[in-house]
Amino acid sequence: MAQKLVQLIYIHGFRGDDTTFQSFPIDLQQYLAARIPPELNICIKTSLYPTYKSVKPISHATKNFLEWLTTQPPGPVILLGHSMGGLLAAEAATHISNNPNGYRPHRIVAMIAFDTPYLGMHPHVVITGIASLFADDGKDKKTESEMNEHPDVQIVDSEVTDGWETFRKNIPGRTSSSSLSLFSAHSSSSSPSRSPSPSLIDHTRSFFNSHADDPLVRWARKHSDEPFAASKRWLVEHFQFGSCMFDPPELKARYTALVKWNSGLWVNYYTQTVPRVQEDGHVEEADNDVALLQTGMAETPSTTSPSTSVPELGPRTASETKAAKKDDEKRKKKLKKQREKEAKKGKVARHFVVLPTGLGQILGGGEKWENVLIEGVKDEVGAHCGLFIRGQNLDYDGLVDRVSRKIVGWCYTL
Repeated sequence: MAQKLVQLIYIHGFRGDDTTFQSFPIDLQQYLAARIPPELNICIKTSLYPTYKSVKPISHATKNFLEWLTTQPPGPVILLGHSMGGLLAAEAATHISNNPNGYRPHRIVAMIAFDTPYLGMHPHVVITGIASLFADDGKDKKTESEMNEHPDVQIVDSEVTDGWETFRKNIPGRTSSSSLSLFSAHSSSSSPSRSPSPSLIDHTRSFFNSHADDPLVRWARKHSDEPFAASKRWLVEHFQFGSCMFDPPELKARYTALVKWNSGLWVNYYTQTVPRVQEDGHVEEADNDVALLQTGMAETPSTTSPSTSVPELGPRTASETKAAKKDDEKRKKKLKKQREKEAKKGKVARHFVVLPTGLGQILGGGEKWENVLIEGVKDEVGAHCGLFIRGQNLDYDGLVDRVSRKIVGWCYTL
């Protein structure tokens, strides 16, 4: 009986480069090959989807990725996305073309995210955090293709992302054009693309004007082909993808779809620094609550108990609405102050992303988030970037083992 092919496909993050995953793909491939139970009759193969220009809405990158996926050999697919690559992976996994009529996913069956900001980046790392995603320290680094030479590890042609429209025309006849057309029909009719609102664009431009000396702004001005402030189009295109991290409604919609996804086979391994003193769980939760409030991912809980509340007799007047809004802002500021005070009581373990804990529990999916302690770094930005680097993630082999066990467990359900 022929073996069932299970494909692992890696997706880079925002402005990711070909050093992101280091040797993790080949390490996991070899680790799995030695541990897949014979009774599963499964063959694992790995592909590294090429880096892509993080421009235009994320839905554009998702569309191209899903079209490319139709050209690959049949069989279940498990996506592995780092940072914002996990956002793209989530959109692809929950896309209607992968879940026809709401039934069990027929192609992308599981997803592994690595430090993906499903609820946004923690506010205290936004500037340095984004700058780190752009950073290039100038040192010679081995590329993923150099570190992952293996017959079962495929480095996908960069033209797939750099020139997909041209590349697809030269695809061998194995994949019919009808399958691509079918996907396109699903994409255009059922998955409206999300674009940042004008207010978000204006806010972004205002932010860059008022933070001229921040690392991200300096990087953008240094590397843009056009004067940064001279072209609204450049700003919109380059930040339509990245700005999705700062749009609470879009983040909530994507995350809600993931939590409700019929497969249910997903996990987000988030990085965490090691606290210098004994960790206090309450303090850590308070710190995350502040982040949830600041990013707009959580509402301020009402201080009025259900038993004492007075039912509304009709629609609120304009003055009542204004007063209620003012009261809500007061509660929000009071709670934020309280949480900040609690957070300052102790030195907490820092994380790059906002978590679904405390006030965020209402969003669901908390059991799918697993932390990875990164001991060989100075801060949470270093932890985010050092997840796949042995000298920084001192339990790198432990991560390979954890991910391997997760995949093997899922394979029993395929």
